[in-house]
Amino acid sequence: MRPVLLDRFIALLDYDLWLFGAAAGLTLISGLAMASAATTIDPRLALRHDTWALIGILLSISVSRRSYRRWTDGAAIVYAISVGALLIVEVAGAERLGATRWLSIFGMSVQPSELAKLAMTLLLAQYLAGQSLPLPRHVFLMSGVLAGLPALLIFLQPDLGSASILAAIWLGMVWVAGAPRRMLLLAGSGLLALLPIGWHVLKSYQRDRLLAFIDPHADPLGAGYTIIQSVIAVGSGQLLGRGWFAGTQNQLSFLPERHSDFIFSVIGEEWGCIGCLVVVGLFGVLLMRAVRIARETSVPQGRLLAVGILLWMGYQACVNMGMVMGLLPVVGVPLPLISYGGSSMVTVWIALGLLQSIHRSDRLRPPVS
Repeated sequence: MRPVLLDRFIALLDYDLWLFGAAAGLTLISGLAMASAATTIDPRLALRHDTWALIGILLSISVSRRSYRRWTDGAAIVYAISVGALLIVEVAGAERLGATRWLSIFGMSVQPSELAKLAMTLLLAQYLAGQSLPLPRHVFLMSGVLAGLPALLIFLQPDLGSASILAAIWLGMVWVAGAPRRMLLLAGSGLLALLPIGWHVLKSYQRDRLLAFIDPHADPLGAGYTIIQSVIAVGSGQLLGRGWFAGTQNQLSFLPERHSDFIFSVIGEEWGCIGCLVVVGLFGVLLMRAVRIARETSVPQGRLLAVGILLWMGYQACVNMGMVMGLLPVVGVPLPLISYGGSSMVTVWIALGLLQSIHRSDRLRPPVS
């Protein structure tokens, strides 16, 4: 009879502890930063944030204990639900800051675009797996339709940042699935050709944000205000930061959206360059483990799913940190595992649970007699 503790220890070895540790470290940092950022907004936000983080971790563990194939088998249903929710947002969504991105369900705000990232990644992994090489044209086009439908609905909310995340996930997954370079170049050229049309579809405040990226001081009290305050916050932290709860841009409410899209500015101001490097380092560990999981699995579906999650996390983190430091335009995407938002926190942790499931499926250990 094998001891129960030995069973639990063997089960623990099946997990990628580096992946979990990096994600847990980022979530811990988010809790500390949120406690400071929420002080002058609503202190209850920090408790809600921690609650959603706990729910996300528990769901992640639950997801990881089952084969990822069981979740991809239901991808079409999750995808249909996410598209339906995005359609409902168009007619009955809650508007905030000029955008309609949220649904109110039983008093809770839910952002369907976060579910759409997960649903599309699951569905593309299932659809593209097992296709012949090179990837047939009709499969390439159909995958584009599957990615394009939620991306278009998200773009119309309007949410340029999240729409671009779906585009990045799709391009990366079809490339790994074996799409010829010519198709990828045509797809990239097509997306670039749509930019002039997209410019006219954008709302005025979005166009102002893009123009403010070029010269934020042209409108320092308007479109350029957030970028200017964010850069001041990050720069004023210098090497070691001003100290927890001691950031002036944060505590004196100069920095807008400091609990959500611009929480990395709070980290930079209060914990300095060292704090920022710790966050970047933890994201680096998380992404490298995702790369390793993708490379180690010989199952196409698992590899594609891991690549999709890798692109999602990596691209979104780079866009958020880039816009906070004034290196990219402000497009309003949260920093994974750190920014306030239950929808984002839960879906990201579920995606990490899927990564663990891929890892465990290929590393199941033989029973010990």
